Amino acid sequence: MPDMIHVTLQYSNAVLTALLPIFSDFAKKLELPVPVPVAAEHVEHFATGGPVIPGYPIDVRGYLVLTNGWRFWYAWGHVNSFECPRNYRTLQDPDRVPEFVGTLRMSKREAVRLARDVLIKMGYADKLPQTSKRPKKVEGPFKWRGQTLPYYQIQWTWKTGDQGHYVEFDIDADKKIVTRFDSASTNLWGKPPELSVKPELESEYRKRVMEGKQIHRRDPPPERLPAP
Repeated sequence: MPDMIHVTLQYSNAVLTALLPIFSDFAKKLELPVPVPVAAEHVEHFATGGPVIPGYPIDVRGYLVLTNGWRFWYAWGHVNSFECPRNYRTLQDPDRVPEFVGTLRMSKREAVRLARDVLIKMGYADKLPQTSKRPKKVEGPFKWRGQTLPYYQIQWTWKTGDQGHYVEFDIDADKKIVTRFDSASTNLWGKPPELSVKPELESEYRKRVMEGKQIHRRDPPPERLPAP
């Protein structure tokens, strides 16, 4: 089982401080409807930590939820995912499906072109030349009780040796926007930001706590002799 980062409030705040400018720059590039620069008062939820992969440096990861519902993920030196508050593909409540009925205003070809344009804006296109080829999968639009759910899911997958890669987009073909981007590719790996706090592993933390308990353990009380 891999070791984990021991997350303290101090460490979490250090990661959030380091990542906020990165998320701000990312949102600005894509002209997303989020406050820029993203500040602490715009944060609804933030999580960090995760496993430490043997043979690799300790990574800086972050999952950010803004007060307006936008979500961003960061790992291996880049923003690897984002999602808007209203995305049909990740809808969990079937009672809300009628909210996503709309008009189809994009063809599959136009949706793929939008995905590629967003990759260019993110600065990822040159690192992912496989996305210039035909996508592995394009699904949508969808039907619900005779009505149109104008959404596409576009996915590229490929391998380099034993290493798998994928890039995935959800497209709202009514509003002509990307509602979700997700990726996993070593081509995108970069240098994580410097932190003001050194991370501690769970194994190190447990060892330190156990050593502290041994140091501060009181000697047992002297044994009482039986009464004469």
